[in-house]
Amino acid sequence: MNPNFQPKILIVDDDEIFCKLLGEQLQDDKFNTELALDGPEAIQKIKQNEYNLVILNQNMMVMNGDETLVEIKKYDSSIPVIMVSAQSDPAIIVKCIKLGADDYHTKPYDYDELLTSIIKYLKVKK
Repeated sequence: MNPNFQPKILIVDDDEIFCKLLGEQLQDDKFNTELALDGPEAIQKIKQNEYNLVILNQNMMVMNGDETLVEIKKYDSSIPVIMVSAQSDPAIIVKCIKLGADDYHTKPYDYDELLTSIIKYLKVKK
């Protein structure tokens, strides 16, 4: 990756503590992060800003991850989306991938594995 490239990542989860903790971890690794606490907020931010990658929770109250994923991909299919969820049901994982998710990690997530996935999809994007 270009050393001057500072990726902008949108973290979408209705668990504010999760968003902040993951955001801090990613900022420590020199990523720019923004947070959205539900699907509608995420869609609004994506329409107003340019993001290099989205990390999206599957289970959210206002608009679930599936619905949010579909709307993100309708707006810009080139944005890589990594799902992070406590749901480990293979049927749900397959459904998310079929809807356009680029990867899927279960909570509690392994930060190094998630970081590897982020770097992989940012290289594809750039």
